[in-house]
Amino acid sequence: MAPTAEFCGIDPEEMGQLAASLRGAADRLTAFSKEFEGKLRQHGISTPALREIADIADWGGTQVFMLHGRIDLINALGKGAPELGGAGGAASMAAGGQGIVRLPDELEGFETARGLANMYGNDILVNRGGELQAALIHEHADEVAKLAKNPQAAAAFFALLSPTVRDSLPGLIASTGSTTAKQDLAAFSTALGAALRAPALVPAFAKVRSDLVRPAGSKVAAWNRLALLQGANAPSNVRSAAARTLVLDEFMKKPQQDWRAAGPTEVRAYGLPSDVVALGLEVLAGNGTAARDAFATMGGTDVKLSQVEKMKRFLDYAKGTGTGDEVADAFGRVMEAGAETTTEKAGQHSPAASAFALDAIRAAGSFGDDLPRPAGDSMVVIATSYIHELASGARFDKAAYRGSGMALPENWAPLPNVTPAFYLSPGDTHRFFKTFVGDKQLTNDFDKTAAQFRHDTLTAAAHLDAQAGTQHFEGASRMFGDLAGLEFKATLDVRGEMDATDDLIRDITKNTLSLGIDRVPLTGVLTHNAIQETWELTKAYGVSTLLDMWADSFETRVEEATGNRSDFALRLKYDMAHLLHSADYPANDLPAELISKTTGSLKTYDEFVAEAKRETSGSDTKWEQSLGNKLIAYERWMDSNEKLDIKVENSSRIQVNETAQEQLRIWG
Repeated sequence: MAPTAEFCGIDPEEMGQLAASLRGAADRLTAFSKEFEGKLRQHGISTPALREIADIADWGGTQVFMLHGRIDLINALGKGAPELGGAGGAASMAAGGQGIVRLPDELEGFETARGLANMYGNDILVNRGGELQAALIHEHADEVAKLAKNPQAAAAFFALLSPTVRDSLPGLIASTGSTTAKQDLAAFSTALGAALRAPALVPAFAKVRSDLVRPAGSKVAAWNRLALLQGANAPSNVRSAAARTLVLDEFMKKPQQDWRAAGPTEVRAYGLPSDVVALGLEVLAGNGTAARDAFATMGGTDVKLSQVEKMKRFLDYAKGTGTGDEVADAFGRVMEAGAETTTEKAGQHSPAASAFALDAIRAAGSFGDDLPRPAGDSMVVIATSYIHELASGARFDKAAYRGSGMALPENWAPLPNVTPAFYLSPGDTHRFFKTFVGDKQLTNDFDKTAAQFRHDTLTAAAHLDAQAGTQHFEGASRMFGDLAGLEFKATLDVRGEMDATDDLIRDITKNTLSLGIDRVPLTGVLTHNAIQETWELTKAYGVSTLLDMWADSFETRVEEATGNRSDFALRLKYDMAHLLHSADYPANDLPAELISKTTGSLKTYDEFVAEAKRETSGSDTKWEQSLGNKLIAYERWMDSNEKLDIKVENSSRIQVNETAQEQLRIWG
């Protein structure tokens, strides 16, 4: 029967009376048929009518059997309903009779659910064993999964399944050695999740729901219950309550225990962590509401820890246990979920997600590069999702003494296109960078986001300055100079001078500065590579005096790597000019030699380089000399536009200053 919102009202007592009446009528018809058949036979008379009467009596008998089965089913599914003496049912019972039990009009689906519950709970999972048991579990698992299409039938299945079997399902299935154990458990989890997400219309399922979030009595029992819930996509409140009640509340109170609860058989079968703390976190992962609720209430009133301290407790535990990688990985993904990194847009985070992210950043940042490695992947996900907050957190131009918090710092000057939900201190920003910059790939992931954000923000600032004569462009340039400096300073702290600078050199030389003539993109807008490269250059020059003789040695080592002249500061200057001109910043008309034949607008720096290399190919003239000649016209044009020229000079120099690193010694 297809799922329906209709209800049927059934009085089990009256149905029993109907069955008894039908039984009596069937018996009388049977007796009548036999009596008259005998009398007529004495006189040699036969008639098919008597056979028809006997068939009717037989039909009545089968209906009686069906009605008694329905009564048993209704009574079983109605347990806990007021009509059957459940909560609030005393008055009804005192009035005499059970009354009408209200159930969804799904009796056929309930019959199917009862058949499956009896087959698994009273036969396959208790009377079978070995390969036959594994085969039977798998053979009917699809039927269990299909119950998810009829959530009330799924609820009936779990209400009718033995609680002992239900609470040990993962262990029972894994113990068979089945190669399909993971798939089979997923079928049960799918059905359970559908029942939990649906309206609670089957009274007996209320006890199942309640049992799932009660203490299990042992770590093994808790692990089994969490393993069943882990793939159920259960509602947020069930996830939070189950994770807390089954393990996390106790963990907050007494973390120093052996929390391993599953053996090699279960771990191999399902790929789930053996550590029940890690599995409790897995149940929260992927659901931001559940993650936030769990951390807000974890441990109950007996635990006086702040949310940051609760987060740090998991990381401390992960660092000191053999199952630490499992815990750290799950913890990181819970932090991602609570911060809504994939469900909300950067710069538009909700207050609840933002407050959670702030605590996660502070907790993880307190470990710096000592953060358990598996959590680092999640930290960079948070960093990219909260790029507005990290960029603002790097600023030293306003309220450098600020602490991290949700409130706007005093005398703060907002920047266009930068909409942080909270404000980090420079020190917390620097410490959080250290949680992931030790990994080159994670750093690359962040840099891609930072580079694009820098380009978009500078472009927006340029447009506003062009229209209103403001100085947002300089402010944004200063912010990104500070951000780049803090990131690279963290990289130096974590990876050391040689490792960090060598990687930066490789990043720069693989981009457009080392491209051959045929590979330089001739476009009128900055390419993805160019956007990425200017961010790398900003990082490089933002730390140029942190190391002895660093600026000179850096350029020398780049020249050795590429064989080309690498005047990075020059490149940054022309990129700033191109951004401003593209935003229609007021300026004189371009001379013909500065106009791109491809776009009809101002040439990019890459186009000038490409032209210089192409024109000097095969000659004794160095392409750098040709480039210098071409840039004379560019310089004259900028000199003739004083406001533009000053803006270009200021914004490019701001991005290559060392103020951020110097102030970090005081405010970090």
